[in-house]
Amino acid sequence: MRGLRVGGSNCFCAILACVQVTHVGDDVNQVGEGTNESGAATRAPQDTNLASDLYALIVFLHKNCNADLFEAVGALDLSLSQIKLLHHLEDQPRELSLKEAAEVVHVSMPAASRMVDDLVRRGFAQRREDEDDRRMKRVCLTEGGRTAIRQLNAARLSGLEQFAQTLTTPERRALANALANLLDRDDIAACRPETLNP
Repeated sequence: MRGLRVGGSNCFCAILACVQVTHVGDDVNQVGEGTNESGAATRAPQDTNLASDLYALIVFLHKNCNADLFEAVGALDLSLSQIKLLHHLEDQPRELSLKEAAEVVHVSMPAASRMVDDLVRRGFAQRREDEDDRRMKRVCLTEGGRTAIRQLNAARLSGLEQFAQTLTTPERRALANALANLLDRDDIAACRPETLNP
Protein backbone atom coordinates (compact mmCIF):
# COMPACT_ATOMS: atom_id res chain seq x y z
CA MET A 1 0.00 0.00 0.00
CA ARG A 2 2.73 2.47 -0.81
CA GLY A 3 1.55 5.98 -1.51
CA LEU A 4 -1.61 5.60 0.52
CA ARG A 5 -2.29 9.05 1.92
CA VAL A 6 -4.91 10.15 4.39
CA GLY A 7 -3.87 13.69 5.34
CA GLY A 8 -6.68 16.17 4.64
CA SER A 9 -8.90 13.68 2.83
CA ASN A 10 -12.51 12.84 3.60
CA CYS A 11 -11.19 9.82 5.49
CA PHE A 12 -9.53 11.98 8.10
CA CYS A 13 -12.78 13.96 8.39
CA ALA A 14 -14.53 10.67 9.12
CA ILE A 15 -11.99 9.83 11.82
CA LEU A 16 -12.49 13.24 13.41
CA ALA A 17 -16.26 12.81 13.18
CA CYS A 18 -15.93 9.57 15.14
CA VAL A 19 -13.93 11.36 17.80
CA GLN A 20 -16.37 14.24 17.90
CA VAL A 21 -19.44 12.06 18.30
CA THR A 22 -17.85 10.06 21.11
CA HIS A 23 -17.26 13.28 23.05
CA VAL A 24 -20.76 14.62 22.44
CA GLY A 25 -22.29 11.39 23.75
CA ASP A 26 -25.99 11.27 24.57
CA ASP A 27 -26.58 14.86 23.53
CA VAL A 28 -26.33 13.83 19.87
CA ASN A 29 -29.09 11.28 20.30
CA GLN A 30 -31.33 13.75 22.09
CA VAL A 31 -30.94 16.42 19.42
CA GLY A 32 -31.10 13.90 16.59
CA GLU A 33 -34.44 12.42 17.51
CA GLY A 34 -37.54 13.84 15.88
CA THR A 35 -40.64 12.98 13.89
CA ASN A 36 -42.18 14.33 10.72
CA GLU A 37 -45.86 15.11 10.16
CA SER A 38 -46.71 11.43 9.69
CA GLY A 39 -45.00 10.51 12.98
CA ALA A 40 -42.08 8.76 11.30
CA ALA A 41 -38.61 9.24 12.76
CA THR A 42 -36.45 11.82 11.01
CA ARG A 43 -32.68 12.11 10.78
CA ALA A 44 -30.96 15.12 12.26
CA PRO A 45 -28.42 16.89 10.00
CA GLN A 46 -25.51 15.80 12.23
CA ASP A 47 -26.54 12.14 11.78
CA THR A 48 -26.52 12.58 8.00
CA ASN A 49 -23.16 14.35 8.13
CA LEU A 50 -21.66 11.66 10.35
CA ALA A 51 -23.03 8.91 8.10
CA SER A 52 -21.53 10.67 5.05
CA ASP A 53 -18.14 10.94 6.75
CA LEU A 54 -18.21 7.29 7.81
CA TYR A 55 -19.22 6.37 4.25
CA ALA A 56 -16.15 8.24 2.92
CA LEU A 57 -13.87 6.30 5.26
CA ILE A 58 -15.45 2.93 4.47
CA VAL A 59 -15.32 3.52 0.70
CA PHE A 60 -11.67 4.59 0.99
CA LEU A 61 -10.82 1.45 2.96
CA HIS A 62 -12.69 -0.77 0.49
CA LYS A 63 -10.93 0.81 -2.47
CA ASN A 64 -7.44 0.90 -1.01
CA CYS A 65 -7.12 -1.79 1.65
CA ASN A 66 -8.75 -4.88 0.19
CA ALA A 67 -6.07 -6.30 -2.13
CA ASP A 68 -5.22 -9.08 0.34
CA LEU A 69 -8.92 -9.81 0.91
CA PHE A 70 -9.66 -10.09 -2.82
CA GLU A 71 -6.69 -12.41 -3.20
CA ALA A 72 -7.96 -14.60 -0.33
CA VAL A 73 -11.49 -14.68 -1.77
CA GLY A 74 -10.06 -15.63 -5.16
CA ALA A 75 -7.92 -18.38 -3.66
CA LEU A 76 -10.88 -19.83 -1.76
CA ASP A 77 -13.12 -19.47 -4.84
CA LEU A 78 -16.16 -18.54 -2.75
CA SER A 79 -19.13 -16.38 -3.78
CA LEU A 80 -20.13 -13.44 -1.58
CA SER A 81 -23.27 -15.35 -0.55
CA GLN A 82 -21.16 -18.32 0.53
CA ILE A 83 -18.86 -16.06 2.55
CA LYS A 84 -21.89 -14.46 4.19
CA LEU A 85 -23.32 -17.88 5.04
CA LEU A 86 -20.02 -19.07 6.52
CA HIS A 87 -19.97 -16.00 8.79
CA HIS A 88 -23.58 -16.63 9.86
CA LEU A 89 -22.80 -20.26 10.61
CA GLU A 90 -19.82 -19.16 12.69
CA ASP A 91 -21.95 -16.72 14.71
CA GLN A 92 -24.74 -19.19 15.48
CA PRO A 93 -24.75 -21.16 18.75
CA ARG A 94 -26.60 -23.99 16.93
CA GLU A 95 -26.91 -25.54 13.50
CA LEU A 96 -29.11 -23.74 10.97
CA SER A 97 -31.87 -25.38 9.02
CA LEU A 98 -31.56 -25.09 5.25
CA LYS A 99 -34.54 -22.70 5.32
CA GLU A 100 -32.80 -20.49 7.90
CA ALA A 101 -29.62 -20.55 5.81
CA ALA A 102 -31.62 -19.36 2.79
CA GLU A 103 -33.19 -16.57 4.84
CA VAL A 104 -29.94 -15.20 6.29
CA VAL A 105 -28.32 -14.85 2.85
CA HIS A 106 -31.57 -13.83 1.10
CA VAL A 107 -31.65 -16.56 -1.53
CA SER A 108 -34.25 -19.13 -2.57
CA MET A 109 -34.29 -22.59 -1.02
CA PRO A 110 -32.97 -24.23 -4.23
CA ALA A 111 -30.14 -21.66 -4.41
CA ALA A 112 -29.32 -22.21 -0.73
CA SER A 113 -29.30 -25.97 -1.27
CA ARG A 114 -26.82 -25.65 -4.16
CA MET A 115 -24.68 -23.25 -2.13
CA VAL A 116 -24.60 -25.61 0.86
CA ASP A 117 -23.90 -28.59 -1.44
CA ASP A 118 -20.79 -26.80 -2.71
CA LEU A 119 -19.64 -25.83 0.81
CA VAL A 120 -20.14 -29.43 2.00
CA ARG A 121 -18.32 -30.86 -1.05
CA ARG A 122 -15.36 -28.58 -0.34
CA GLY A 123 -15.25 -29.35 3.38
CA PHE A 124 -16.36 -25.91 4.65
CA ALA A 125 -19.74 -27.03 6.02
CA GLN A 126 -21.49 -30.18 7.18
CA ARG A 127 -25.11 -31.11 6.57
CA ARG A 128 -27.18 -33.71 8.38
CA GLU A 129 -30.79 -34.74 8.84
CA ASP A 130 -32.66 -33.22 11.77
CA GLU A 131 -33.12 -35.77 14.57
CA ASP A 132 -36.79 -34.88 15.08
CA ASP A 133 -37.79 -34.23 11.47
CA ARG A 134 -35.84 -36.23 8.89
CA ARG A 135 -37.22 -34.06 6.08
CA MET A 136 -35.33 -31.08 7.52
CA LYS A 137 -31.62 -30.61 6.88
CA ARG A 138 -29.30 -28.91 9.35
CA VAL A 139 -26.07 -27.10 8.40
CA CYS A 140 -23.04 -26.27 10.53
CA LEU A 141 -19.50 -25.06 10.03
CA THR A 142 -16.58 -27.50 9.86
CA GLU A 143 -13.02 -26.84 10.95
CA GLY A 144 -12.27 -26.21 7.27
CA GLY A 145 -14.94 -23.52 7.24
CA ARG A 146 -13.48 -21.92 10.36
CA THR A 147 -10.05 -21.94 8.72
CA ALA A 148 -11.49 -20.20 5.64
CA ILE A 149 -13.06 -17.52 7.84
CA ARG A 150 -9.76 -17.02 9.68
CA GLN A 151 -8.00 -16.57 6.32
CA LEU A 152 -10.55 -13.96 5.22
CA ASN A 153 -10.35 -12.13 8.55
CA ALA A 154 -6.54 -12.13 8.44
CA ALA A 155 -6.68 -10.62 4.95
CA ARG A 156 -9.10 -7.90 6.11
CA LEU A 157 -6.88 -7.14 9.10
CA SER A 158 -3.79 -6.94 6.90
CA GLY A 159 -5.38 -4.21 4.78
CA LEU A 160 -6.38 -2.24 7.86
CA GLU A 161 -2.88 -2.57 9.32
CA GLN A 162 -1.52 -1.09 6.08
CA PHE A 163 -3.97 1.80 6.44
CA ALA A 164 -2.95 2.35 10.08
CA GLN A 165 0.69 2.63 9.00
CA THR A 166 -0.20 5.65 6.84
CA LEU A 167 -1.63 7.64 9.76
CA THR A 168 0.29 10.44 11.40
CA THR A 169 0.74 10.32 15.17
CA PRO A 170 -2.15 12.80 15.81
CA GLU A 171 -4.42 10.89 13.39
CA ARG A 172 -3.55 7.59 15.04
CA ARG A 173 -4.22 9.04 18.50
CA ALA A 174 -7.56 10.54 17.43
CA LEU A 175 -8.70 7.29 15.82
CA ALA A 176 -7.57 5.20 18.80
CA ASN A 177 -9.53 7.46 21.18
CA ALA A 178 -12.68 7.22 19.05
CA LEU A 179 -12.42 3.46 18.75
CA ALA A 180 -11.75 3.02 22.47
CA ASN A 181 -15.12 4.64 23.22
CA LEU A 182 -16.95 2.67 20.55
CA LEU A 183 -15.38 -0.60 21.73
CA ASP A 184 -17.08 -0.09 25.09
CA ARG A 185 -20.14 -1.43 23.25
CA ASP A 186 -20.23 -5.22 23.61
CA ASP A 187 -21.71 -5.72 20.13
CA ILE A 188 -18.76 -3.88 18.55
CA ALA A 189 -16.11 -5.35 20.84
CA ALA A 190 -17.35 -8.86 19.97
CA CYS A 191 -16.22 -8.28 16.37
CA ARG A 192 -12.55 -7.85 17.25
CA PRO A 193 -10.22 -10.43 15.69
CA GLU A 194 -9.84 -13.62 17.76
CA THR A 195 -6.27 -12.81 18.75
CA LEU A 196 -7.29 -9.41 20.12
CA ASN A 197 -10.32 -10.46 22.15
CA PRO A 198 -9.61 -10.38 25.91
